[in-house]
Amino acid sequence: MSIRVNCKNENDVSIDFTSTATAEYFLEELDGAYTVSNNISSSDNTMTDGSVYQGSTTKTKNIVVKGFIDRNYVKARNNLYVVFKPKSVGTLKYYEDDEIREIEYRVESINIDNTGVVRHFSISLICTDPFFKDLSDITVEMAGWQAMFSFPHQFLDSKEEFGKRIKSSIKTIDNDSAADYIGIKAVMTVDGTVINPALYHVEQGIFIKVGTNTNPFEMHVGDSLVFTTGTNNKNIYLIRNGVSTNVNEYLDENSDFIQLVHGKNSLKYDADQGQSNINLSVSYRLRYLGV
Repeated sequence: MSIRVNCKNENDVSIDFTSTATAEYFLEELDGAYTVSNNISSSDNTMTDGSVYQGSTTKTKNIVVKGFIDRNYVKARNNLYVVFKPKSVGTLKYYEDDEIREIEYRVESINIDNTGVVRHFSISLICTDPFFKDLSDITVEMAGWQAMFSFPHQFLDSKEEFGKRIKSSIKTIDNDSAADYIGIKAVMTVDGTVINPALYHVEQGIFIKVGTNTNPFEMHVGDSLVFTTGTNNKNIYLIRNGVSTNVNEYLDENSDFIQLVHGKNSLKYDADQGQSNINLSVSYRLRYLGV
């Protein structure tokens, strides 16, 4: 088993920690990366044994990188101070065999021995979002155009198709990670007039709809509507002629910002008018409780 940890700060300065014999920063332990803790909320009832469960949340993750340096002490120590700056955000990437995941952190503390042939260090990182993530988004095309050829290309037939219409008004996303409530980014672009577009989560029986009978919302050729539903990033933007405008005020009052739950997630789109003019892609990034 080969494990490597890379920590990069907001200025793109990074350090690798490995357990190889030639490692500049030898990795001994990665405490907290494999641990999951939850806050359980409950209430006591008079004359009732135990308590009543109310809910739970995953606790902030505290990852502690432990290791040692055995040469170039001053340079190595200064590099640690540069990478792990206080009051800044960094990203820890975890590599194990073919698996790569990342998590965002803030520096809590750095402790480094100042004597000895082997000088140990301990770096405490606080991850307020306790979930590891994949490095890139997964994008699902529900409706759009598929290119029929790529460049360079030699035209051999007349009336050769540039592309074909791909359309699926409902698509199922399987979330096999242990995390619930994964935010999505849905992008609707339109080939014609669309009035009051909506996105539905079939299993949860919820929807997010822009526009109502009393406050209609109309899209025209070239317009895009961007839904973001992640924690602390719940917004709807209209992009028209290259200008982005927040249009949250058009939301149907019964709307929910759809997120992916564990298991099956069937998404479908619709509109009061012009449903066939919608092109839709949905992007998401899976989250994991540990590595």
